[in-house]
Amino acid sequence: MNEEDNIDWFTLLRRPIVTAQHNNGNKRIVAATEILQQTAQQFAKVLNDRARLLANSAQYKAALRDAAAIRVMLPGSGLGYLCTGDVYCQQGRYAAAIAIYDQGLQAVPQSDLYLHQLQQHRMIAMTNNNKRVDFISQLPLDIVVTNILPRVMRIMSSIASCESCELLYVSRAWQERILKQPNGLTFQFGLDMDVNTLKHGHDPLVRFAPYVQNLHGTLLGHVCLDDLFSRANFSKLKRLELSCDESTPRRPLLNGLALIADSLTHLTIDDCRSVQLRDILESCPNLVSLAISGVDTTMPSSSSIRFPNLTHLALGPSTRTSRTNDDVVDILSRFPSLLCLEIAPMRDSSALIVLQQQCPYLQVLCYDGAGLDPEAKNIPSQKKGITSAYLSGYLSYDQDHLIQFLLSNQHSLEIYDFEGENIIKNRDAIWEISNGRLEQRNPQQSLQLTSQQSGPLFTRLLNFRSVEEKSSSAAPFMQWVLLNSPNLKAIDMSESLFQPDVANAMIQLKHLSKLKIDYVNASDDDNSNYISIKQFLEHHIALGDRSTLEHVIVDMDDVDMSEVTWISLLCRLKCIKKLELITVNMGEHCRSILEEIGQGCPSLEELTLGLEETEMAEGLLAPLRQLSNLKCLTLGAWEICNTDFLVVASFNSLERLYLRCDISDDMLVLLESRIPKVVA
Repeated sequence: MNEEDNIDWFTLLRRPIVTAQHNNGNKRIVAATEILQQTAQQFAKVLNDRARLLANSAQYKAALRDAAAIRVMLPGSGLGYLCTGDVYCQQGRYAAAIAIYDQGLQAVPQSDLYLHQLQQHRMIAMTNNNKRVDFISQLPLDIVVTNILPRVMRIMSSIASCESCELLYVSRAWQERILKQPNGLTFQFGLDMDVNTLKHGHDPLVRFAPYVQNLHGTLLGHVCLDDLFSRANFSKLKRLELSCDESTPRRPLLNGLALIADSLTHLTIDDCRSVQLRDILESCPNLVSLAISGVDTTMPSSSSIRFPNLTHLALGPSTRTSRTNDDVVDILSRFPSLLCLEIAPMRDSSALIVLQQQCPYLQVLCYDGAGLDPEAKNIPSQKKGITSAYLSGYLSYDQDHLIQFLLSNQHSLEIYDFEGENIIKNRDAIWEISNGRLEQRNPQQSLQLTSQQSGPLFTRLLNFRSVEEKSSSAAPFMQWVLLNSPNLKAIDMSESLFQPDVANAMIQLKHLSKLKIDYVNASDDDNSNYISIKQFLEHHIALGDRSTLEHVIVDMDDVDMSEVTWISLLCRLKCIKKLELITVNMGEHCRSILEEIGQGCPSLEELTLGLEETEMAEGLLAPLRQLSNLKCLTLGAWEICNTDFLVVASFNSLERLYLRCDISDDMLVLLESRIPKVVA
């Protein structure tokens, strides 16, 4: 090879030494050399940009080639060394990165533009290289995936500087194991108010896009979703949650959804006023779960269009003024495979009686309310009849609608949860409830449903909740349900519903193990609620060891516990294992109740007292020392004095202590030395 063929870029870009001059040739040579140097700088910057893009796409070999070209071209600049080291860091090769950073720090002058970045990146690489956590590579993959990663992984930020992605950069072995987990990665983007585009940035999200299965995003202003999904291959993205605003553009949103439609099965969209429900369904044909709020619920004009894949649907408030019952029927008719429905707001309760005509396999219903997590339920398909009904909202529920709904699901219903405004009975009502019996007011009227059968109606019902307290129909309705639910295990009710007829119905329940009483007021010996509660508790006291009641919750809100006199009866229940007394007032007058708890409740294993805002008097906990079987104690208060903490530390049988209050570090250490598990 001739000397002319072996090009040295550094020599080529240096100003040549001119030994002879011809006219003004020297000046022109200097000018030409400066142009070459400027061109080389620009070329190096383009190579650097390409190298980083290649590295973000996991094309590390090509990225290192570009970085090497920069070093050859500009050996006196820190850019090539910085680019090479950063690519090594992305691979988890921190030792190699440190070596190239050191090489650059020796080669570049103190005036170099990239000197400070070289020093900073070297420090970061040193920190990561010193992490000697390599046990993960020695463990079986199934143990890592099922036991370790779920405990340490969290939602990752798309911002490159965020620490949420640090586990991916511990080492190459860590990264490989994390990327192999079957549930994939979970990322979030757009929470930073300064983010106004998805065209660039968000490097960790783009780099690991093929491994992302869950994504939470915020689209504020005119941010376009398709700018993100067109930058990388999100081939495994299954779940997407989007929070939008009134400026979110329609077409880029739908284009973005179309780009991930093949894999997307679960979608949540909040406050996106530019799109309609039909747009979403047509863009994402493989959805099995959809939750929308603040979205126009207009459906395709053709009533024959169906979406048989969808099994979970949550419809929040629409951008339209209101949904008519005809709208609801039209919407539900498009989802023949629906298993779980959450819908709000509703005009009235009339839709309850047509739900199953449109959705025959519906099993979980949240009517005029929100907060249900249908994904947490394992719902079998091809099973008819609603198993769980959550009815709430600011509605006056028609008693006929509730009765017809219950009769329609009498062979399947397991959970009935009612928190509506009230229950009303119209003048032209079909059904009448009298003395716990259901009768048809107009025998001549033809009905598809009948209550005439031998034996109880709701044999599968296990959990009953009703906190409605404003209507005269609520207690008779509850009495009828309880008398027809012989297998009930749990009841949650307002104190106002504890009427004599309801108490008599509860006494007949042979499997009741859990009772919660809400909105408890100060006791009045002449009040029917007090008399009924006393009657019920005395029945279980008389049963002795045969009582099934094991768990009682009393929610007194701001009523002082000492004013609820029937609480003392709980202390005489021989089989009660778990007791929760919720109040914000536990003054000195409560001492006698806690003394009775300490002397009674021979089977008590778990006790909860107060809330975070409870005012708890000093010295109340000492009587609880007598509870020989107490294994778990939960305490809530603004402040608990150290003397009471010392009392708790002396409980011999205590295994678990949960504190919802402030506690000093020294006292916490003391408690942890005495009690196996302390959570503060």
